[in-house]
Amino acid sequence: MTDQPIHFPMSLPVQIRFNDIDPFGHVNNATYQEYFDLGRVQYFKQIFDGQLFTKDTALVIASIYTNFVSPVRLNDIIEVRTKIDEIGNKSLKMLQHVVDSHTGELKATCQSTMVCFRTSDHQTMQIPDAWREKFLTCEKG
Repeated sequence: MTDQPIHFPMSLPVQIRFNDIDPFGHVNNATYQEYFDLGRVQYFKQIFDGQLFTKDTALVIASIYTNFVSPVRLNDIIEVRTKIDEIGNKSLKMLQHVVDSHTGELKATCQSTMVCFRTSDHQTMQIPDAWREKFLTCEKG
């Protein structure tokens, strides 16, 4: 494992809502998935100039793994950082972190695999070259 900081090309501030908090005073674990979804949507909207995918082609989540590191509380100021870690032929792997915006303290991580999907026949497909170029350009900074 490396001590090098991870470069995240996208970061999104997230407002914590009262209903995000559980009886223990911290963000409910299911709510983190909403935060990660917000980060993914923002990433793709920026990549695709506000248009999420195309009429017939999309990315769908095939697997997701979340690690809860430190609780988030109502008055915390947080952000979701998002990057693509790996691009394959038909899928890509995303890495996301929820962090305290002021201290940089890691609160949770998410690793997800997304598969390129043709909506007309519900089949996987190769990631379009144009998408691949946009992802690579974004990740290079």
